[in-house]
Amino acid sequence: MTVLDDIDQLYEAAVTSPESLNDQMIQDWTEGVAGNYDIDRLGAKYVRRCVTAARRLSAFWATWDPTLERPTEWPSRVDLALGVRAWRPQLDLAHHLLIEDRDPATYERAAHLFRVVHNQPFLDGMTFEVWLETPHS
Repeated sequence: MTVLDDIDQLYEAAVTSPESLNDQMIQDWTEGVAGNYDIDRLGAKYVRRCVTAARRLSAFWATWDPTLERPTEWPSRVDLALGVRAWRPQLDLAHHLLIEDRDPATYERAAHLFRVVHNQPFLDGMTFEVWLETPHS
């Protein structure tokens, strides 16, 4: 499990059971993330932005008209409520983590989020192996 997976779970809770996303739940979630992951200042900034997005998602779905149909998949609910504004801080965090860790799973996650946010392939479709051999700033 990664911090990105925890953020997915937070988003899923926000759109499937918005009433559960109260101040205590957010505090517990944040403390869990802080205790489970070594996140620097910049990473923490992106996590806070994800929490803000989760609160907005929760507010949107808490006021959803129950007579209207809602998407069944939770990512579709995120897209309906906030679209890329919800995914962008997660992409920023994935990119930051990738630079720090150079992990293939994080690379795949960043590539997926990049496509969602920008509707284009990440690094023009570059593979993780080629990316590793490329100088980075």
